[in-house]
Amino acid sequence: MTGSDAGVWAPRLPLTTPRLILRAHRLTDLDDLAVFHRDERTTRYLPWPVRSRDDTRTALLKKLSQDRAPAEGDWLVLAIEERASGRVIGEVDLRRGPVGHADIGYVVRRDREGQGMASEAVREILRLAEEDLGVTTVDAHIEPGNTASERFAERHGFIRHPDGDALAAETPTRAFRWVVAARDSAR
Repeated sequence: MTGSDAGVWAPRLPLTTPRLILRAHRLTDLDDLAVFHRDERTTRYLPWPVRSRDDTRTALLKKLSQDRAPAEGDWLVLAIEERASGRVIGEVDLRRGPVGHADIGYVVRRDREGQGMASEAVREILRLAEEDLGVTTVDAHIEPGNTASERFAERHGFIRHPDGDALAAETPTRAFRWVVAARDSAR
């Protein structure tokens, strides 16, 4: 089984789409990650600051073991590799919540925005969450003002979920929720 044998989220990787490979990170991803980790525009709404190459290396070392999520609160973090170029153009991740629940995050480097790459990666990670990991509810926490991400979430079946807002937090967010039952009834 790809999902939660012995309670561990350990998907069979890589996941593939027509243009992408979602896979575990590798040490050789550093140059590609540094491109968008150091980009102020790309990182302005992410929960981490612009990173130097050394800071990106430190983050990458942690990501190397995040191809599985053994317990609640752990992140499953996958590199988004563009098949045509072999470059890592972003990341997509799920934070394991209580049974049946996850949080999602995603980023795509600026020169690949607007090409449907993030959509392709998010659709595949949601498929994995539902079919392989038993997730029925996924939340996206989006900083106020990030209207592009709000529209993106809504286009992918997320609905506004004000009860999940964290507006008083150090980094305030507005919540959007994707629910399997709601998505299925909309078909």
